[in-house]
Amino acid sequence: MKQGLNVLFFAPKAPAGTAPASSDRVRGLQDSGFQVQRCATIPALHKCIQANVSADMPAAVVLAGSLPENCSAATYLRTMHPDAGIVAQSNGLQDADVIRLLQSGVDNYFGHDASHDLLAAILFRLFSRADNGHDHFASMPEGTAAAGWSLQDQAWKLSSPEGTRITLTTGERAFLMVLFNAPDRRATHRQLADAVNQDYALAASQAPQGRLGVLVSRLRRKCASQGEPLPLKSLHNWGYMFTGPVQG
Repeated sequence: MKQGLNVLFFAPKAPAGTAPASSDRVRGLQDSGFQVQRCATIPALHKCIQANVSADMPAAVVLAGSLPENCSAATYLRTMHPDAGIVAQSNGLQDADVIRLLQSGVDNYFGHDASHDLLAAILFRLFSRADNGHDHFASMPEGTAAAGWSLQDQAWKLSSPEGTRITLTTGERAFLMVLFNAPDRRATHRQLADAVNQDYALAASQAPQGRLGVLVSRLRRKCASQGEPLPLKSLHNWGYMFTGPVQG
């Protein structure tokens, strides 16, 4: 079996009376040389991705749930793991369904009756792209100045343009990841609050009480205490915008 071709196969438990072909699909992937881990829930998928990242083993994700399940998983993955390669199964190939999947963040899709060879070709292409890409969360040497703000150490540290590294809490990490991954570096209160609450749930830790503003105030104070004012703008009755330069 080839090393490094790790696939996380998201297949929620099927309703009673149905017989999904997920087991056959997994066997097909294994026969094509992939190492497959099955995940039945989004929290389980999150843990598998974290383990792969920690071991420096890139993985592609195959979503084989229902359309709502696949869209929910893709939205979460694209926010928290922007470099992940995501392929989703679509039981029907109606334009509306495919558009929902693409808007949720999937890279490609396949029909439920697609051949194993087709899915393997899609995944090989994703791995090839990853080999030629870069890691948004790659670590920088301590004290190294950068061209802009960035998230380091799997986004657990906020690095300033001057090289100061600020350790983040679970909520602060989720909050900043949403802003850093948004095309215009801004997001609504609801988008940010949902990301923070979801990440606390996945980490099995209790979310702090209070509004989003409390998290922002504490983060501002933390950055200011290290001589790095946080370039964060509050958009009245809408959300927040990160206004500082972000390292590409």
